[in-house]
Amino acid sequence: MANHHVDPALKQWASPRQSEYIDLLNQMGSAREVARFLGINNSAVCRAIQSVKVKAAAHGYSPVHGLNSPVPEPFIAKGHSTLERIDKVTGARTQVLQWTKTRLDDQLWAESIKEGIAAFLEETPQLDVPAAPLDYDTDIIPWIQIGDAHLGLLCHAAEVNENFDLKIAERELLTAIGMLIEGLPACERLVINDLGDFTHYENFSGTTEASGHALDYDTRFPKMVKVYSRVMRAIVEMALAKARHVDVIVNQGNHSRTNDIWMAELLEVAYGHTGRVHVLNNGNVFIGYRMGNTLVMTHHSDKCRPKDLMGVLITDFRRDFGETEFHYIDIGHIHHGMSFKEHPSVQLESWNHLAASDKWAHDAGYRARKSISMVLRSRKYGEIGRRMLPIQEIRDRLLGLEAGTSRLTTKEAFTV
Repeated sequence: MANHHVDPALKQWASPRQSEYIDLLNQMGSAREVARFLGINNSAVCRAIQSVKVKAAAHGYSPVHGLNSPVPEPFIAKGHSTLERIDKVTGARTQVLQWTKTRLDDQLWAESIKEGIAAFLEETPQLDVPAAPLDYDTDIIPWIQIGDAHLGLLCHAAEVNENFDLKIAERELLTAIGMLIEGLPACERLVINDLGDFTHYENFSGTTEASGHALDYDTRFPKMVKVYSRVMRAIVEMALAKARHVDVIVNQGNHSRTNDIWMAELLEVAYGHTGRVHVLNNGNVFIGYRMGNTLVMTHHSDKCRPKDLMGVLITDFRRDFGETEFHYIDIGHIHHGMSFKEHPSVQLESWNHLAASDKWAHDAGYRARKSISMVLRSRKYGEIGRRMLPIQEIRDRLLGLEAGTSRLTTKEAFTV
């Protein structure tokens, strides 16, 4: 970068420190001279300038490549198309038109959602919550494992053997969690572990943000958001009736990532004043939870394959891993229960869900058992027990039937 002039227009995408580098570089003409003047490494200056150029290019500004029309926030450029006229005699190219295709900047969009929620609730009266139990167990922490709930999925029995919509999802999930919690003794802490994909879609188009896949979705996005908010509030308040502290983990899922960000912020704003509801930061897709001699890491597992999660746990939570004896990794995404044995000191397990299979999963032959589980984990001894509720037991309770009455809907073969 010696004797190199840097475009001052880049400063609109630079931090204060990077702006200083640009000014000094244009004055001194050499990154080496700037580094010597500031007492830093030459590579630090070069990396800073390159970082600004990359950010500017993402916003549609890179004159060296013929891009001179920046796009406004919260958008970033995702592609450019240029129409050129070629002179038949000289072969010279003349630009006629240029189109810049844009998309929302995911990070800015998430931040705007957080800010909007905080502002909306700023003047809202503080929510009343159930009184905390006075006598409780301090060693055992129940974990409610909410596998991919897919709230907002729409299914028709004619296609996938059972109906499913917002009403069914809300009714069955809240009944199940109520059944799990009612049998618990009072405890100091309880963990609500949303393993990701609590909602089936995250936008008005009913498509996945990352891949644009069209989804089978129930009704309108605002209605789904309303049901989702009501369900999460009900779960938290059921838990508060049995636990002095409720820790909420909202893992980012591939169907629900946008909703996962704002829901974590919403719960923090709504219940932070109680001092009893603790929403773990879900900006990182790997979330660690240490309880005495026990360490748990959660992850949806759309980003990282199960076989690689052991290394993530040991590396990212190195100190906690070394100081604890019992280690667990909880994942969702694959919709069925499975234990993995890649590492002798870590139990990695995926958890079942209650939602119906969408048409894609049904046609692909997936037939996982539908259930929800609660795991009892001790600070001293790791897992000491669990309670699993199959969908049939949940429906027996919902319909007021004798235990063992409900059956899964099946097809009948054509008979002659």
